[in-house]
Amino acid sequence: MSEGTSVVMESSENGTDLSQDDIGTIEETPDNTILSRQTSVNLVPFIGQRFVSQEAAYEFYCSFAKQCGFSIRRHRTRGKDGVGRGVTRRDFTCHRGGYPQLKPSEDGKMQRNRKSSRCGCQAYLRIVKRADFDLPEWRVTGFSNIHNHELLKPQQVRLLPAYCTISPDDKSRICMFAKAGMSVRQMLRLLELEKGVKLGCLPFTEIDVRNLLQSFRNVDRDSDAIDLIAMCKKLKDENPNFKYDFKIDCHNRLEHIAWSYASSVQLYEVFGDAVVFDTTHRLDAYDMLLGIWLGVDNHGMTCFFGCVLLQDENMHSFSWALKTFLGFMKGKAPQTILTDHNMWLKDAIAIEMPETKHAFCIWHIIAKFSDWFSILLGSHYDDWKDEFHRLYNMEFVEDFEGGWREMVNKYGFHANKHIISLYALRSFWALSFLRRYFFAGMMGTCQLESINAFIQRFMSAQSQLDHFVEQVADIVDFNDRVGAKQKMQRKLQKVSLKTGSPIESHAATLLTPYAFSKLQEELVLAPQYASLLVDEGCFQIGIYLPVGVVSIHLAPTPSGLQLQGSILRGFSY
Repeated sequence: MSEGTSVVMESSENGTDLSQDDIGTIEETPDNTILSRQTSVNLVPFIGQRFVSQEAAYEFYCSFAKQCGFSIRRHRTRGKDGVGRGVTRRDFTCHRGGYPQLKPSEDGKMQRNRKSSRCGCQAYLRIVKRADFDLPEWRVTGFSNIHNHELLKPQQVRLLPAYCTISPDDKSRICMFAKAGMSVRQMLRLLELEKGVKLGCLPFTEIDVRNLLQSFRNVDRDSDAIDLIAMCKKLKDENPNFKYDFKIDCHNRLEHIAWSYASSVQLYEVFGDAVVFDTTHRLDAYDMLLGIWLGVDNHGMTCFFGCVLLQDENMHSFSWALKTFLGFMKGKAPQTILTDHNMWLKDAIAIEMPETKHAFCIWHIIAKFSDWFSILLGSHYDDWKDEFHRLYNMEFVEDFEGGWREMVNKYGFHANKHIISLYALRSFWALSFLRRYFFAGMMGTCQLESINAFIQRFMSAQSQLDHFVEQVADIVDFNDRVGAKQKMQRKLQKVSLKTGSPIESHAATLLTPYAFSKLQEELVLAPQYASLLVDEGCFQIGIYLPVGVVSIHLAPTPSGLQLQGSILRGFSY
């Protein structure tokens, strides 16, 4: 038996030990927990440790395991995506955990069972999903580093299959090196120099790189691009309302292509006021950026608007994509658009959609915080994160500006490049700058999770380009059918009135259940407000708060009602 550097066992409230299979969700929340996404091998997992995602926890535990001399695998989940709260628990175990499953022999035939390395090792890490500040986090609720087998030495452990992997960034680099005509050995040497590792110490070998390049060579990009265009033409012939456009480069090769289905164009006409344009994924085999336009309908369901493949990631490529999308949608630009924190895309939207309010998805920004700040702040990281969320949710710009200055002074962030950049772009992410714009609820965590789950279906459908278009069509059709079924189920649900007001009763007969629930939330909050006519056509609205009353003035202007607000501290009705 071999023991690792640290062991933390779960225990029940009455002190009895809980087995790895029997235990449920355990609440452990130390005050000094750290939201970890880095994979520093100097850190050991501990109860209460927090991660921004399942993958962040996997990467962290994987690095810890590599240092100790073993590898890990995903063992068990609780909950299913798309049902209830989604996956709420994940277990990672030693690669030698469990026992081999013997295959029964058929009559008269000998069944050969391959040797297995599994020996019932009990080492594991358990994470459970929590929701703080309306953003999901994963906390460690169980950890054991006791092994019943010998651990491997550093030169041995790196040869385990789990560690012979090539990251997406390295795949892109290798693909670029191949285009430049470099040999495999030259690629490996350059990657070693870039990463600052010793000769032969990359997490993958020469054979792994050759296999990756062979998989790329098995894809005939020129031929597949021709097949893709032919498939789009075929779909256009079958349905004149199918939209597609493409661009050929100076070498007569496919540079960009975009398409949208007839149903997507119809949905955009009704629900295209607020759009998400996701550009965070790639088709690795073709080295092309994948962009997807999505929205939300009046039932709260994710709807697909269009898709684009781009050869390059720059402002000109994004400008072509946006211009083509507007062409599909008869020139109608969305009122608001949510994207990743991408400066090239930001500049392109400013040119092609000057009247559209552009905002950054806070999810993508917060996902970077642990890399940017957790090591820098150490035990103060959680306090700073709480402070950031308070500033993010500020009601008024003046309060945000003052609070931001106090935060910078408190944590000494005057020269921090990330803080400087966030402040310069504050009008793209801070809610105090965005509240007056319509985003169809897509700023919320639940809606973003639904959109991300929808996008993952596209990524699992990667194949030859012409088949990819068909598979995307199947995914969109399946989503529409599932959505129609859920809409019907919601319509059959009995509506529960909460205020008894005439407007609530009337709205229940007109709105979809999703839209009605949103209105009902506002009606429940309405008693907190009191209005007073202060001038002809001008009202003062007071919001009851413990600190006093928020005073909001509504006054008519040529463009509509103008809203101004301030907090009258110490004042109460």
